[in-house]
Amino acid sequence: MVGVHRGQRQATVLARTVSAEAGRRLAAAKPQSAQDVRHHRQPLVAFPPEVAEEEAAIKAFLYQHMYRHPRVMRVMGEAEGILFDLFARYRASPGDLPAEWVEGTESESDGERARRIGNFIAGMTDRFALIEHQRLFDSTPDLR
Repeated sequence: MVGVHRGQRQATVLARTVSAEAGRRLAAAKPQSAQDVRHHRQPLVAFPPEVAEEEAAIKAFLYQHMYRHPRVMRVMGEAEGILFDLFARYRASPGDLPAEWVEGTESESDGERARRIGNFIAGMTDRFALIEHQRLFDSTPDLR
């Protein structure tokens, strides 16, 4: 619970910091219209430079140590493989799709059929994609 309150306080401080910086920038720019705002040479709402530098450092750290961590990248690669497998399988065997997704596809071009399959896969939850992969293939990676 303490962590939640700390996070809320930090978000409030950041919001106030952005608001103060936006006020400073707007006062300096003195825009008279929305057109003036659109064509201003720099953003009118942004973190002050020192906060922007800190935010960039945090993002760089997270990118390297969390978002691109080898374990995360391994799971992402395996998840992509599952999607590629499903797409290829449905292209080769459209009958493996649910009946309502096959109905009326006889006159479709290859591109239209690929789009239909892509739409079906895009609508899958992660859990459903794993269940479908297990149903259609001998082995499915454990995404952990």
